Amino acid sequence: MKRFLRKLTAVSLCMMMAVALFAPMSVSAAPAGEVHAVWISFMDMQTMLMGKNQAQFDANFTAACDKVLANAGTDVIVHVRSHNDAIYPSGIYPWSVRMCGGINPGFDPLADMVGIAHSKGLKFHAWVNPYGYRNGVYENPQYVSQENIVNGVAEIVNNYAVDGVHFDDYFPPVGAGTNNQMIQRVYATCHGAGKVFGISPQGNVENNIAMGADVATWLSTPGYIDYIAPQIYWTDNYGAAGNVTMFSNRLNQWTAMNTAGIPMYVGLAAYRGGSVMGADKGWALKNNNLQTQANQAAAKGWRGYFIYSFASLSTPVCQAELSNLLAR
Repeated sequence: MKRFLRKLTAVSLCMMMAVALFAPMSVSAAPAGEVHAVWISFMDMQTMLMGKNQAQFDANFTAACDKVLANAGTDVIVHVRSHNDAIYPSGIYPWSVRMCGGINPGFDPLADMVGIAHSKGLKFHAWVNPYGYRNGVYENPQYVSQENIVNGVAEIVNNYAVDGVHFDDYFPPVGAGTNNQMIQRVYATCHGAGKVFGISPQGNVENNIAMGADVATWLSTPGYIDYIAPQIYWTDNYGAAGNVTMFSNRLNQWTAMNTAGIPMYVGLAAYRGGSVMGADKGWALKNNNLQTQANQAAAKGWRGYFIYSFASLSTPVCQAELSNLLAR
């Protein structure tokens, strides 16, 4: 009997050592009901994907998901079409120049990412710049049409197990009516496939309206978006004297606009943590800006936050802000 117990103890110790060796890294959990998303941009994807084979890319994206989980993440918002090109085999758009060198990498990065994210318990949202428009320029303008945008979204939601589609803040001056028609069609396409659709506009409401991003309609009329994530990238020590409560002002403005009760998530500028900015002194004065901002948003009924950017999760100067955010 003693010999049996000694063997049992030895086996148990070996099992415990194996569990410890292969156990996943420790993660932090989001408060119940809150969404904590992280934007993984085309610049992040370039590092992970460019020149990589499938095994290398999968390892890189797995590590990225682990990093998100370690920061209490629940969702990843991943650039899959940033400049009117794609990182999946598309019948409409060419392979992405910035993310995979404009060539077929020999595998389907989007399919791999969705599988990896879901295996980790993360939701996956396909991030699309609908027009491929930045700084007044259309990239690959021959692909810019409403039909391509809508059909391109259909291609994603019908062929991949994504949880949703996400548009960013780059809207060209085509007019609110044109944008709204496109957004309604994308919303219907996503819903037809059982997916959610959301937009992350600029934090400045007036700028959005001026460029034809009709945020007032989206937040007052059902049928446009399932959620909105404004990029409120300021502190409450804004301005030359550091006494303008810019974040709070913007947060209140967005909250008041939301007469349709659309779920709202606040876009947080983690990448600015610790930065010395003459126009926004708060990032250098404090290291709990993100924590305070997330709490303010939650107190007003916002349902979580989106962090920009993924790279900031590993940037030393941002760590104090992120640690305080995680501790809220």
